[in-house]
Amino acid sequence: MSLPNPPIRYILGLAVTSVVALGTISSMTAAVGAQGPAATRPVVVARNLNNPRKIFIAPSGAIYVAEAGVGGQVKCLPPLSDPICLGLSGSIMKIAHGTRKRVVSGLVSVAGLSHTRADGPADVFVRGGTYYILIQDTTIDSKGSNALGPYGSTAGDLISSSGGRAQPKVIADLAAYEAAHNPDRGAGRGARLGDPPIDSDPYAFIPYRGGFAVADAAANDLLWINPNGRITTLAVFPTQRVTLMPTVARKIGAPNDMKSIVVQSVPTSVAVGPDGALYVGELTGIPFAPGRARIWRVVPGQNPSVYAAGFTTISDLAFAGKDLLVLEITSRGLLDANSPGALIRVAPDGRRTVIASEGLVAPTGLAVGKRSIYIANYGLFPAAGHGPHGEIVRIPR
Repeated sequence: MSLPNPPIRYILGLAVTSVVALGTISSMTAAVGAQGPAATRPVVVARNLNNPRKIFIAPSGAIYVAEAGVGGQVKCLPPLSDPICLGLSGSIMKIAHGTRKRVVSGLVSVAGLSHTRADGPADVFVRGGTYYILIQDTTIDSKGSNALGPYGSTAGDLISSSGGRAQPKVIADLAAYEAAHNPDRGAGRGARLGDPPIDSDPYAFIPYRGGFAVADAAANDLLWINPNGRITTLAVFPTQRVTLMPTVARKIGAPNDMKSIVVQSVPTSVAVGPDGALYVGELTGIPFAPGRARIWRVVPGQNPSVYAAGFTTISDLAFAGKDLLVLEITSRGLLDANSPGALIRVAPDGRRTVIASEGLVAPTGLAVGKRSIYIANYGLFPAAGHGPHGEIVRIPR
């Protein structure tokens, strides 16, 4: 088994080859509201993080960040000219009282030679002395296995660990569940672009009803892990079709005769609303069309409904009181290399305000504290190297 083309697979540190998007290529700035005078430039809280992703804030105010790591040299997968390499460089960073410390280390990480856009720990929740960590996966086979070998055995799992060097205990194997059940039946898989019918890339989770709700970006579903570790499907998110403009088709390597493509949802984020429902934000997939990402409202036992639409490449969600905060990794789509990110506030009546955009570059995680909003910025970059470095920033709440 071999991995897909890294620039596609790892463009967001997500398995996006099987999770492709909807909509037409057009500017949708008006759909998310104008950036007014209250827009704020972020202030850096911590620098030099390795591909930071989701953020958790403990009741004490301590900030915990899932770092996807920088890969390593345990095992490399072809092609030899541009390999994807496995290491144990994934970690959990704690930021508190002006200090930072990696409180969990030795977690699986996969990255190319540039160490950018790594796959690894994607989300974290801390309770007592236990760290609950969601770990991304690479391409899986029909049995839910990846090509990473023993060191990559926890990829695609929700695990728990104590602090220090990780001693993972598997709570649930999301990749195995996808292989056994394939809830979306591979809909919209884009076979002509090489997408697999079965794929899993768990990317966000949150405590829910005594267990955990998990958004699987590559499987296009929302799952529930009960207190005993049993997995069930809460929702499957539907495909949509996008017309391919010739310039976009060339960028994504589509065949010349392909005029449109069915694209998948790619859920990247989940939050519990003040009404007790689950809210799920989607990245959408290739070609990551501006203005086409939606936020779904999910009530167990009911079909998911669209709560809000008109967003672009959502990377995270969080509630601040009754307002929903929406983080976009790019406000003009991932095919626009110069697009900034954006943080948008959605009021209960639907009014939208861009809180911040300037200074947000590839933001990947969002959490709301008592006085500030925290964002994982430069979330696709490592702590060392010649380019940008991962960081955590804050803006007033």
